[in-house]
Amino acid sequence: MKNTHPDLQNKGQSYRVIDDGEISLIDILRFLKGTYKFILIAGLVGLGVAVAYLVVTPKQYEAIAQIAMAQIGTANNNNNNNNNNNNINPLGVNIEEPPLLISRLSSPTSFPPQVLGICGIDEGADSAAILSKSIKLMSPKGVANVVELKTFGKSPEAALTCAQAIFELIKTTQAQIVAPYIADAKIKLDDDDERLAKAKDLAAKADKSGSAIGVAYLSTRDEIRFLLDEITALKNVVTSNQSRATRLIAPIYASDTPIAPKKRVALAAGLFGGLMLGLLLALARQLWVKLKADVQEQEQERAA
Repeated sequence: MKNTHPDLQNKGQSYRVIDDGEISLIDILRFLKGTYKFILIAGLVGLGVAVAYLVVTPKQYEAIAQIAMAQIGTANNNNNNNNNNNNINPLGVNIEEPPLLISRLSSPTSFPPQVLGICGIDEGADSAAILSKSIKLMSPKGVANVVELKTFGKSPEAALTCAQAIFELIKTTQAQIVAPYIADAKIKLDDDDERLAKAKDLAAKADKSGSAIGVAYLSTRDEIRFLLDEITALKNVVTSNQSRATRLIAPIYASDTPIAPKKRVALAAGLFGGLMLGLLLALARQLWVKLKADVQEQEQERAA
């Protein structure tokens, strides 16, 4: 047997409250019939809050840049038939691996004040930290020398300008990293040119003196071949520096459609949240009426 109270009046709508927690389908329907207007009003209020949020919240736009790492030419030394031959590697090696770049730019000290200003970050104690956390850098799968940069701004132009500034920063810093290697290659190239000139002069004198079959002559000829190969490799390192500098795979893309706030998500969340809040308030109100009725019933029993 279920113990029930008499029907309770609530703003002209009556529905039965179950005392022992067992609720039938009819009770649920009666509850919804008596409170649907209140729940719908709460849903509309939630929808209005979502609309106000969309109006007040600034729009945020995204710019995407795919950046190829700077590379430097290398020479592979292969030992074949006891002869050392320098074979130029046309692919080169990365000046900075993508994971290292991502780690470096996660540090606030990587961003100078000029970049902060271009990206719209006011100078302050944590301005660089804000920028380092607001940009996104990732390495696409299957690509060993490319990083994808995402920047954000209040307009497409602002996001694009920030992405361009960070690209130039990456290009400048990687040029600074490779500069000592290029300087060393130039020094080595000058030294090899001087050695080659001396070796050629010695070989020419041996030809004139008729000692072309001597051990020193043969050794000089081998040195000339070695120096020519090494000079070719060093020239590849020096001359290919510009063509292998940090570069964009494609122009930076900035969409005219804002990525935040998301209208559909905000409106759906506002409506659903309002409906749920209205339902909870309606349940709380019903519980309050039930408790109040219990108190009145107990007082009547005591008075009797």
